[in-house]
Amino acid sequence: MSEVNEMVQEVATAGISRRHFVQGAAAVAAGAALPMTQILGGSSVSAAGSKLLRVATGKQEHVAAPWESSGGSLFILSMVGEWLTWQLPSGKLEPRIAESWTSSADAKQWVFKIRQGVKFNDGTPLTVDDVVYTYTSIFDKTITKGISRSKGNYDNILDAKGVVKVDANTVQFNLLQANGNFPYFVSSACYGMCIIKKGAFGGAGWEKTMVAAGPWRMVSHVNTETTLYEKNPYYWDTTFKPGFDQVELVQFVSAATALPLVKTGKIDFVAAMEASDALALDKAKFNISTLPAGAGFAHVHMRTNFGPFQDKRIRQAAALTIDRPGYVNGVMKGIGGRVGNDSVMDPYNTADTSVAQRKQDLAKAKALMAEAGVPNGFKVDLSTWARDDINKYAKLIKTSFAKIGIKVNLVIDGSDGGSAVYYTYDPYPSKPGKVNQFDNHSWLASNLGIVDWAGRGVPDQYLMREWRSTGDWSGAMLDSRVMDAAIDEYLTALTPAAKKKASKKIQEASLDETPYILAYTSNLITAGRKTLTGMVVNGMGQLDARNAKNA
Repeated sequence: MSEVNEMVQEVATAGISRRHFVQGAAAVAAGAALPMTQILGGSSVSAAGSKLLRVATGKQEHVAAPWESSGGSLFILSMVGEWLTWQLPSGKLEPRIAESWTSSADAKQWVFKIRQGVKFNDGTPLTVDDVVYTYTSIFDKTITKGISRSKGNYDNILDAKGVVKVDANTVQFNLLQANGNFPYFVSSACYGMCIIKKGAFGGAGWEKTMVAAGPWRMVSHVNTETTLYEKNPYYWDTTFKPGFDQVELVQFVSAATALPLVKTGKIDFVAAMEASDALALDKAKFNISTLPAGAGFAHVHMRTNFGPFQDKRIRQAAALTIDRPGYVNGVMKGIGGRVGNDSVMDPYNTADTSVAQRKQDLAKAKALMAEAGVPNGFKVDLSTWARDDINKYAKLIKTSFAKIGIKVNLVIDGSDGGSAVYYTYDPYPSKPGKVNQFDNHSWLASNLGIVDWAGRGVPDQYLMREWRSTGDWSGAMLDSRVMDAAIDEYLTALTPAAKKKASKKIQEASLDETPYILAYTSNLITAGRKTLTGMVVNGMGQLDARNAKNA
């Protein structure tokens, strides 16, 4: 195995956080989006011995189709979809449709051997042509009709011409620049890139059939409510013999509303929850699992090209107001996450630990505000969407910023998953050099906001889509040649030492520019009944029920 291929498995020493749906008491008071009898079919109960496994997940905000998938719909795709590689809870990769992969010495050419005998869940063969179509169609607006939220994963990395069928067993990716972590770009971490049929339309309408190659086949799907699956009889892995005939994903406005149903046996497993709720469960009856933090969860952006945060001294001052250890130990009970240092690099083992941790320093913050010409602060809206952990974080930002005169007004989108306002992707995509001179309280056009990210095994996608000037998911819209150069250096680095050197530059640039505040990174906390074994959730929040069974 070459040095480059060994680098592929270099991931965080801990696990990864994710975009998840934990909400609390406020959501309970509001109630679930639907009556529980309607969601669960009245008297139908899932309990030990049942052949139906019920899992509580968060609400989807967009249609569960590959080209449109985001947020909660990734749970749905994780059951029916199959990728070339699959991200494990450890952050490492598992071969799926790709049996193996190798790279050229310069990591600009990657060759994947496609597993033979794989079929879609309608019984038709999956071929290299389907793989090529999956990775080329997203670049063709005439095919996608301009819809593809996954295209940004490949900016400056890959284009349609670089996806080549070598033979019936092999696909080759010729990259625009070297990347030692490229197998993650064809993994479930790019959740909208499950392999679909050649010629299929991967936008709205796909969810009606969900023809894919994963272990489960969709039986029924009610948008924003429930999805029922059965075992895929054509699944390539002949050892796939789950303990359940069917799995049902039940969407909830909040995890807290699902917990009573977990306790009564109507829900078997809850895919994410808050630390306080987890600590309150009876450990004699429930298994509680915690996946250590990565660069997932809440990133607080401050617009760098419009509004009151354009001066980096103001952004630095804002970041210095937060008592990070106090929040992690107090509100998050010490198990919900770890202290962050305003960089996506810190949780990964390529991070340079010599970079000093940012700490609360109100005197320095006030001095910076004075230097920037705003000694008395200013008013600003903080936009985000309603979820109890996000609500708490937003209040932390509000009370912390107030200490230096920044008066924060919370604008919280209470719709399912923030679909009405915050995650409308309006405008989309954000573009370098284009300044949206307004704040419409959406993610990509708000002066101050909180966005939640799924957890990746490597930081590449955060860097490309959020931190680089060309990023299409850049709430802060940072345009920094120093940051861009450091990111490119990291992406193209092929040894741990070279990556660590580049990481230090990114970490230092992150603290200097402070386009984002990462006061902490979240842990993934899951819970299930003691008699349920084999249920696995990775850092993306993707569900693996292949080995789930009743003990």
